[in-house]
Amino acid sequence: MDSGSSSQDSSPENRELASIIRELEGILPSGPEVDWEKLRRRRGEVLREIIKASPKSRRLAALIENSEYFVGGDEHHIIRVDSEPDRVYKVTHGDNIGCKSYFSPSDPELRGHFHGETNADPFFCLRRWLLLNSIGAYQSRFEGFVPSEKQGWLPRICISQPELPGANPTQKEIRLSLQEYGFVEISDDAFFHPEALLLLTDAAPRNVRVIEGVPAPFDAIAWVPSGKVLEWCMKQCH
Repeated sequence: MDSGSSSQDSSPENRELASIIRELEGILPSGPEVDWEKLRRRRGEVLREIIKASPKSRRLAALIENSEYFVGGDEHHIIRVDSEPDRVYKVTHGDNIGCKSYFSPSDPELRGHFHGETNADPFFCLRRWLLLNSIGAYQSRFEGFVPSEKQGWLPRICISQPELPGANPTQKEIRLSLQEYGFVEISDDAFFHPEALLLLTDAAPRNVRVIEGVPAPFDAIAWVPSGKVLEWCMKQCH
């Protein structure tokens, strides 16, 4: 793991993620101010056109169409593909492109300052995996966009990841392993790197593996905070 560096940005997985992000930026607005619910129709049109033009996405749809799956929480289905038994495929739901976190400056219920919510922003989802790839050797691979699972829903995003050994670590094991790489625990299951300005939320035992002391946050939510969230994170580090 190499927190805060760009050593993994040139990996094949991140080059592909960066490429699809640039393609989407050319035809869709991007930024925290975008109202994705209002742009629902346009987002659907763009993603469906990409599927039509992408042999990879068409092959992917055929590959997973009749595959068995199980529910991986609220944000995706998990699919096993016979041709790649050592990888796990994760397919988001059409109307919930993964998950993101919202910040609450107060913590009246003692559940932490960051809480999960549904996400409609494809850029946030793709950048999440790019950021996670950039901090370690564990790489998630963009597989493509696939049609919706229900009539009227939007297309989905699919990634795949190498199978990870071991059991869920304890919160203490996660904390100690991330501290070795410059991350500061700032709330429950939330860690911030003050130099890289990288925030990991939902870094709970179910979403992290620690292999020989090295953390692999395979399903944590990675993002670069700004404004009041960034200011608050920085204060927790001092």
